Amino acid sequence: MRLARGPRPLAIRVFVAAFLAAATIRLGQGLADVELAALGLARRAPWLAWNHDTTIVALSAEFTIALIPIAWIYLYAARFARWLVLVFGTFRLWAAWPGVLLALRAGSIAPLHWAEPALLLAAMVSLVTPGARRWFAKARELGPEIFE
Repeated sequence: MRLARGPRPLAIRVFVAAFLAAATIRLGQGLADVELAALGLARRAPWLAWNHDTTIVALSAEFTIALIPIAWIYLYAARFARWLVLVFGTFRLWAAWPGVLLALRAGSIAPLHWAEPALLLAAMVSLVTPGARRWFAKARELGPEIFE
């Protein structure tokens, strides 16, 4: 891979800001209530013994993994990273909406319950805008340095 050249379009900067904010909110929510985060992780991986330390490590790993597509897209304009974000983001949104709906039905929803899915959706939408498509197409073009 080679570094993408030129200024990043607004759509790519919006993606980075929204995706990073969503990942930070997810990490912050998990660290604010480690026991609740451990319960959520135990539902996804019941075969592991989730204690305070393993939960913090898993939350930190999730945050670090979220940084990888940000770097791929912002630095390298990697199209495969865009599709990874879109596919896995769709799964994440699909998994997040029942919790949001349950909180709405209970009568009170904290802003952070809907902020993380909303930011993720904004990041995903920004990746399919015309500006982002031009960014990925431009990065795909061969430069003259290839032939030197």
